[in-house]
Amino acid sequence: MRTMTLLVPTRLDLTDDALIDLRDTVLERCGLRLSPVRLASAALLPEILERVPDAVAWASSATAFALGRVQLASPLVIVSCEDGPRPRTSVLLAHPNVESLVDLAGRRAGWVSRFSVTGYHLPKLYLESFGVEVETLFRKQRFCGSHDAAIDALALGEVDAIATDSRRLEGVLARAPVRVLASVGPVPADVVVAGPAVPAELRAKLARGLESLRTGSISFQSMREGHFDLFEILGRHASELRCERPRAPSARTIEVH
Repeated sequence: MRTMTLLVPTRLDLTDDALIDLRDTVLERCGLRLSPVRLASAALLPEILERVPDAVAWASSATAFALGRVQLASPLVIVSCEDGPRPRTSVLLAHPNVESLVDLAGRRAGWVSRFSVTGYHLPKLYLESFGVEVETLFRKQRFCGSHDAAIDALALGEVDAIATDSRRLEGVLARAPVRVLASVGPVPADVVVAGPAVPAELRAKLARGLESLRTGSISFQSMREGHFDLFEILGRHASELRCERPRAPSARTIEVH
């Protein structure tokens, strides 16, 4: 019986019981034994997939998109979580004295982490889509380590702006007055990807098995065309404007359906 390594970054709120349920169901339906390995950071995924190219991984949409661009992984299924009726977005928040995105120049930014889709990747790409160089836009940038820590930093006045998940917005508004500068989304869901050495027939078999699987509030859906469109669109705009003179952004919401 074939055993496949399943790489799971620790940021995912997957309990050991959920992983055991996932492993047992895949074994029953696909005849494949998954061996879950928790990673300290999603930053390790490219290196490990180079060393263990026949592994599979649970990745954020941004990480899966990046891995695909360098041909280190191909998407198998979309992860579907029951998070509520409203689509999830990345919201860029600031103190009330920051009146618009233009006023972010020279301010202090508090990001979640380099591998947070809603807390860093999407809002950064959004700003870059205006031709803005984020590294020079802010006077100071820091990575707070979690959404809660970023929210605390904003509430305490340690930073002037943060980005977080829209599902946390109500809690932020209850703690401190803030201004919503932008909402970017809907955020593409996480993706299970296969390393470059996983044979096509095995990828198809695993995808079929996962598509009929549910563990708690988590289920899996077949990949849809355009799942990564949000990253494609923002990245294309950023590339087109990168060599041009930065221009001031205006507040707007980008939505890709």
